[in-house]
Amino acid sequence: MLTLTQLIDAQAEHRRDQTFLTFEGTATSFGELQRRVRMAAGAFQRAGFAEGQRVMIMMGNRPQHVFAYMGLVAVGCVVVEVSIHFKRNGIELQLEDCDPHHVIADPAHIDDILAALQAVGRMDLVTTLVPDEHPRTRHLAVDQCPPAAALPAPSLERWQAISYTSGTTGRPKGVVLTERFFQVGAKNAALLSDVRPSDTLFLWEPFYHVAAWMSFIVALQHGVSVALVERFSASQCWNQIRKTRSTLFHYLGGAMNILLKLPPSPADAENPVRIAWGAAAPARSWREFEARFGVAIREGYGISEAQNFTHLNLEGQLGSIGKPVEEFDCWIADDHGQKVPPGVVGEIVVRPKVPNVTMVGYFRDPTRTSEVLRDGCVYTGDLGYVDEDGYYYYSGRKKDSLRRRGENVSAWEVERVINAHPAVEESAVVGVTSEMGEQEIRVFVQLAPRQNLEPLELIKWCERDLAYYQIPRFVDFVVEFPRGPTQRIRKSDLPVTLAASWDLEKSGYKVRR
Repeated sequence: MLTLTQLIDAQAEHRRDQTFLTFEGTATSFGELQRRVRMAAGAFQRAGFAEGQRVMIMMGNRPQHVFAYMGLVAVGCVVVEVSIHFKRNGIELQLEDCDPHHVIADPAHIDDILAALQAVGRMDLVTTLVPDEHPRTRHLAVDQCPPAAALPAPSLERWQAISYTSGTTGRPKGVVLTERFFQVGAKNAALLSDVRPSDTLFLWEPFYHVAAWMSFIVALQHGVSVALVERFSASQCWNQIRKTRSTLFHYLGGAMNILLKLPPSPADAENPVRIAWGAAAPARSWREFEARFGVAIREGYGISEAQNFTHLNLEGQLGSIGKPVEEFDCWIADDHGQKVPPGVVGEIVVRPKVPNVTMVGYFRDPTRTSEVLRDGCVYTGDLGYVDEDGYYYYSGRKKDSLRRRGENVSAWEVERVINAHPAVEESAVVGVTSEMGEQEIRVFVQLAPRQNLEPLELIKWCERDLAYYQIPRFVDFVVEFPRGPTQRIRKSDLPVTLAASWDLEKSGYKVRR
């Protein structure tokens, strides 16, 4: 198994003139990639970037970001990507935690970064890769320097990145990932997406998602190309796919629902995509998506703490996350850590069969690391079950479950039903303390563009697919959600007061049992 830099060199030797990357009509060959990465590495070395140093990056999707990231990896730096949607407070949290030696950013983010640096008592200069006149920045011309003279010896065990989780509760955690983690993850991503020599991967995920870098490494492992766009656009997505002749589309569950809510078109199935691969495909949308857009869905499952993919569904079993990949054993455990039989919901636990394929740990946080990595296993914190045929199914987050009317309620199950409503963009379900003890269910809803929805209409929608005790009592509409580094909703930052909430019990409507 090769490192990232070794893969770049190997593909430049064997496919020098073949296209690796396209962006806004401009193509970059494997040979050009090697040249640009070597120049970037040289520029970073001359600017004082060194092996083992942590480098925070806050940049948008574009080729220069790709060359910079790979140049930093070649130098031996540890890359810490930051969401470009963060403002001062979000940046400050990651600055405090990862304590970077250098910060690289697009000019648009300079003011927020400088405010965050000041808040943590630092007066660093911020590095920009494009000219900027701000007095607290320094411009580094990564495309105009001679190649690096000497690079650190390649190692799959070297830290490549710290990726911040965006859990629904609590402070984000920095997951330390090695080169081996990325290479194994890309290997399994290629199995899931069934990569073939003529394929093009369509890449829309922001670069602070591990999935984005997995796509690049898949392309380098297999000598195929990546069609990069600046951001996800539901209205432009299929046209971009057609224009770039992309054959593999990576999805997250939210993107799938958004695309299904577009007005139907006779041309929906007239696209080059062969496989849609990813995670969190809503079971009720699965077949509809395949039929409407003429693609095959390949679903997987993984978490940053364990692996990019620990499970692959290669057979198309509806609603399943699949079976464990060859690097892992898996079982379902109860609250006491004991295995449970098929059909019983419990915590998904995975155990690596080979060394060094999971996270190293949470950065400078041995206490929380020990809660997840125990006895040679990864306790995922996710709920699921396995059927008699060995297929696993995801049932939500263990810490995201509620207790209502004597019943356990998965917030994920309720959100899945609500998110399927045509007027809903996304939702977040939380528990609030009940005057009767236990909890009541509260849902925050972000509507899709140009949509309206009455709370009672939503309740009646829920009645079709949810038990009476799963139906929310309180409904709130929001313009946008607070989000963490990977754009997961930060439920801990949602409003607590119920003063403006719609209350089912006060409406007079009686839910059917």
